[in-house]
Amino acid sequence: MTSCVWKLSEMPEEARARSKIISGALGIPSLVADLMVQRGIENTSDAEAFLRADLMDLEDPNLLKDMEKAVERIIRGMEEGEKIVVYGDYDVDGITSICVLVDVLASLGANIDYYIPDRVDEGYGMNSEAVRSIAKDGASLLITVDCGITAFLEVQLAQSLGMDVIVTDHHEPHGEIPSAVAVINPKRHDELYPFRDLAGVGVAYKLAQALLMAVKGTPEASTPADCLLDLVALGTIADVSPLVGENRVFAKQGLAKINRTENLGLQSLIQVCGLRDRMITAGTVGFVLAPRLNAAGRIGDASLCVELLLTDSPERAMAIAEFLDKVNSERQEMEMKIFKEASSMVETCGGQPIDSVLVLANEGWHPGVIGIVASRLVEEFNRPTILISLDGDEGRGSGRSIPEFDLYKALSLCSDTLLRFGGHKYAAGIAVSRHAIDGFREEINEVGRSVLSEDDFLPKVFCHQELALDEIDLEVAKGIAMLAPFGVANPTPVFLSTEVMLKEYRGVGAGGRHLKLRLSQVGREHDGIGFDLGHLTSQMYSHRVTAIDIIYTIEVNEWNGIIRPQLNVKGLRVAENHD
Repeated sequence: MTSCVWKLSEMPEEARARSKIISGALGIPSLVADLMVQRGIENTSDAEAFLRADLMDLEDPNLLKDMEKAVERIIRGMEEGEKIVVYGDYDVDGITSICVLVDVLASLGANIDYYIPDRVDEGYGMNSEAVRSIAKDGASLLITVDCGITAFLEVQLAQSLGMDVIVTDHHEPHGEIPSAVAVINPKRHDELYPFRDLAGVGVAYKLAQALLMAVKGTPEASTPADCLLDLVALGTIADVSPLVGENRVFAKQGLAKINRTENLGLQSLIQVCGLRDRMITAGTVGFVLAPRLNAAGRIGDASLCVELLLTDSPERAMAIAEFLDKVNSERQEMEMKIFKEASSMVETCGGQPIDSVLVLANEGWHPGVIGIVASRLVEEFNRPTILISLDGDEGRGSGRSIPEFDLYKALSLCSDTLLRFGGHKYAAGIAVSRHAIDGFREEINEVGRSVLSEDDFLPKVFCHQELALDEIDLEVAKGIAMLAPFGVANPTPVFLSTEVMLKEYRGVGAGGRHLKLRLSQVGREHDGIGFDLGHLTSQMYSHRVTAIDIIYTIEVNEWNGIIRPQLNVKGLRVAENHD
């Protein structure tokens, strides 16, 4: 009744043995230990660290290559009163990276300013006009955040204009690295830092840590930062970074900080979103807060977001938050229009797209929105998708992908048809000449056909365990909650139960949009809720369905002072033995 392939993860006996040891040592439910082992946790010590996710577990920032060079140059710049400019990206990761460094440098008395390029007029990363403008305004030290690793010419230009450059970034280098004073990037090919998946704001935070340690002279000074953890979590989660290792520490500790934040801008944004008395989770950040911050950079001025997060004026914070909410509504309307246009352009045969990789181009598509639309098209067609906004002789594109297709690697194989590109496995940006688009489409589809099979185009849900309903209780639900925050590399656990009896079901919410269920198996009953599954109510009634298989997540639900586990149903089908 819900169309996707359910795949049940296997757990070898060796893994189950490790899980049993972890469960016994830590006194946690065996199911929770199973889930940690499935996430690659090998022993009790690692399991303890995963659950703890404490600031003490962060690595020494000075382990990053060129960190000492960067700190030394910044301190010299502060001592000599040089003008320092932080150059960032216009997305939430870039915005929060700027805020972290500007906040810390300002607190140390630096002559500090920042620059964010316009998404439409300038595009991503450093550009020569901006570099010249910054130099003309008197800057002698330029620090990049969340960009710069491929800005070879721009770094050279900055140096020729009398500016030293420190690059901090987290994107993949293209072979060599710029000849800057320092290049701090955990993905450097010669980097030995233990964790390579920091977001841009994580790298900026590391620089702030090292700087404070050097200036104040004590290891304790290297945590700026309790007051900045809310921003680090915001950028890390918004950038869809893997929530393991140091990112898990940032996300867990930072979410706790967001829920009691003293940042006036965040307080105002939370209030405008109607979340004032609700728990802020990774999902809330990713789907509610971050889109409003990103909206400014997509179709407006991203510097407003920096002002929002740095202001000490409650009135100004609320005015900006309300404006961002309005801009986000405009962005949503624009996104829907482009989605409908792009969907109509997909060539299909038998209801399925002909191409392995969708490459769609059109005039007038806003370049700040096409990335979001590409994500929606991936969900719709389960194909890697690149949308290109045409303007004159050049097109600027944004792509999103599926797990089976490394988009960055594919673009590398097609680089002869592109003017430039950058990104990672799941998301990338390109620039392409208008006349080269057909050739690019052909080349990337050749790559697609060589690595993708028909099975790869089927939407899949990976189930971590098969459970009977009597294995689910409040202790298990609370144990699963200990694994949060969930995200990339630490997904919300999904479970499978078969031959579940339907005691009750009905549509709830506006227009019966959601499906409320009462489920029973082997004498145990549980409540279930299926968001956006209300349309299945009539189908189950017409087919007299009494037994179903379900996939679901397990949550702790509190209602009228009663706390109990609840199944959040993600999909269901008629049980195989249903009469």
